[in-house]
Amino acid sequence: MTRTILIDDETNTREALRNLLQHYCPDVTIIGEAASAEAGLQLLREQTPDLLFLDVEMPLGSGFDLLDMLGTASFDIIFTTAHDRYALRAIKFCALDYLLKPVGVAELREAVAKAQRQQAPVAAQLHTFQDNLRERNGPAGKVVLPTMQGFEVVDVARVVRCQADDNYTLFVLEGKEKILVSRTLKEYEELFSDYGFIRIHQSHLINAAHVKRYIKGSGGYVQLSDDSIIEVSRRKKDELMKRFGA
Repeated sequence: MTRTILIDDETNTREALRNLLQHYCPDVTIIGEAASAEAGLQLLREQTPDLLFLDVEMPLGSGFDLLDMLGTASFDIIFTTAHDRYALRAIKFCALDYLLKPVGVAELREAVAKAQRQQAPVAAQLHTFQDNLRERNGPAGKVVLPTMQGFEVVDVARVVRCQADDNYTLFVLEGKEKILVSRTLKEYEELFSDYGFIRIHQSHLINAAHVKRYIKGSGGYVQLSDDSIIEVSRRKKDELMKRFGA
């Protein structure tokens, strides 16, 4: 059985989540609930769950504040949120899981199953997550890349380019280090959209900070800091030129 705690300031949300878990996730046992970050912190110091459902936005302290006060966590976490765009980006950067309110049955089942399959400890992901939150007004410092073996924590600035590989993405870093990541290129295009990355081709997402030169052609080509030369599709050329003011 998966021992679970629910922390959310909305009584109706906790009740709905409790009912969904009881009906659709029978191998999950709820061992406690709390309606605030302060009460949740006390509960987590008394009980050790396998899985925590944690609301992002709560009065008198957010879910992020709770994690900061807790320090370390030996359990999996599924965040719940209604609207906080920044929170979702921070969560995705660290390959943590989340559910949008109102929570749907299929999404809940998938998130619980993923948490139950999780073998790698979440402590490193949470540490990276908290570091990124402290940089709220600046660029994300690190990104957690899920791999077949576990995950890698990488400085975003070290990412030179990302290349589609079916349902995977090949990350190429400074020093020509390569990491095959078990997520699609489209997901990273959305995730990195505000961090200087440009989709220049159906198969390529590049970090503009690593562009060395542009070579003219139908769409043209870019040479990156790792000396790779990547084709620019004709329909992406204008976006690239605009980004560099050319």
